[in-house]
Amino acid sequence: MSDRRKACGKKGSGLKASLLSSLFFLLLSSPTIAEASQSAAGKSSRVISIPLQRSFNRNSNILVARRNARSMIEKGKSMMQLAPDVDFDEDTHDVEPDFGQVRLTDATDTYYYGVISVGTPSQNFTVTFDTGSANMWIPGVRCTSKACLQHNRYDHDLSSTYQPLNGQFAIQYGTGEVRGFTSQDTVKVGGITIKDQPFAETTSEDEVFELPDTEFDGLFGLAFKTLSSGALVPPMVKMIEQQLVDEPVFAFALSQGHRSFGELLLGGYNELHYKGELRWMRVIRAKYWQVSMEGIWYGDGKLNLLTLSKDQDIARMPLNLIMSAISDNVAVAGERDQARAIAAEEKARVKIKSKAKDLDPDMDLENKRTHPPVDKSPKLKKLLPTNNNDTKPETSAIMDTGTSFLLGDPNTIQLISRIIGADFRTGDMSCARLHDLKSFWISLGGFKFEVAPEHYVYRDAEKKTCSSAWVPSYDSPFWVLGDSFLRAYYAVFDMRDHKVGLAPINMPLRHF
Repeated sequence: MSDRRKACGKKGSGLKASLLSSLFFLLLSSPTIAEASQSAAGKSSRVISIPLQRSFNRNSNILVARRNARSMIEKGKSMMQLAPDVDFDEDTHDVEPDFGQVRLTDATDTYYYGVISVGTPSQNFTVTFDTGSANMWIPGVRCTSKACLQHNRYDHDLSSTYQPLNGQFAIQYGTGEVRGFTSQDTVKVGGITIKDQPFAETTSEDEVFELPDTEFDGLFGLAFKTLSSGALVPPMVKMIEQQLVDEPVFAFALSQGHRSFGELLLGGYNELHYKGELRWMRVIRAKYWQVSMEGIWYGDGKLNLLTLSKDQDIARMPLNLIMSAISDNVAVAGERDQARAIAAEEKARVKIKSKAKDLDPDMDLENKRTHPPVDKSPKLKKLLPTNNNDTKPETSAIMDTGTSFLLGDPNTIQLISRIIGADFRTGDMSCARLHDLKSFWISLGGFKFEVAPEHYVYRDAEKKTCSSAWVPSYDSPFWVLGDSFLRAYYAVFDMRDHKVGLAPINMPLRHF
């Protein structure tokens, strides 16, 4: 075994270097894994690995476990019931299997969740680790909404370390709202014990959080404190303040494959889990994990779809004209010169309109500027909170493990849908098209990142159907790159230096 592999093994505090890829974001300008391991000699390591587990089965055994949990509660048993594949100590009810490793499940292949414990003695909950949110919340025992009754509920009267904060809590997501009050207690995650962690106990939850659509109990935010509702300190910030991690960094590696595992690493990142070098991008506003976004290209096309789609009529042009303009090599000369590139793209738009008018002189483009209806399908598990003041339109993107797909402005999404043969309103498309599709390339922070068809087309293994992961967003001031994008990359999030690093993922799939 090489010295580099040995060093990575130390850094993981018993973490197996071959464990699969992690889901949430990792940021860092910290020392290398080997250097960090050497600096940690003589003391216990504080890097925690959280393997993530994915499942395509919407009707998996976790639903049976939930029903059993409710039955046990009715019989007077107080222990919180977990998914059957979660290990925990039956005496203490603590969730600390195998050196801080926690199995996380994606029951619908659209979101990931794992287990934390709250209070003394511990009460266990499944949460989604969300880089698009800064709050932690779990259902409270006083919540009687159907969604709460279907999930594990926190009873602070049973915890000796509970402290009331007496604040009101409400947060509106694109798909639903939760309300409650604020509390403080001991929280354990992946072997880390956070003392006096503030969070919210919900007293009401919208139906979007009901089973079977939402199998997790609550949410564990990993964004910056400036995004936090009620100014509550996010758990990762608490870990840093209490010096529970070696570095103010965390990393995600999301796996792709039936019942495969990924990994969330708290306090560092693993060099063995990615290929090549990390490409670091500056966070332009330390609220979300938000970076600049320069453009989107299809295949080897030379025209920037973001620029092309600003003309609202383009997406309704004949597809052959659009594809002809995208692949037009005349624009190559301006690729490295922004002014020339913009001029070339403007020329292409004029050319498309001219050809369209020649084909149909009666085409009245000015009367065709209305957007299709908003997509209200339930496939999005979480959108952005709508109670923010960031309304300034700009070309940027956030990396969000709490969002399933890729959300963007409707004009560009409509153009992309035309190109890949998807229904813009529903996202439905033929699985047979997968063989003919090319990759998209997204420019973030000056670097181009590939999004292959297997990542931007969502395949429902149960129904044997396909749909586009490109989803229009009508109220977001920026693009949202969710799990469909992040599964292709090892993502490192650095809270100290405010930067995000991405590199192609390099983790084998491991099934159980």
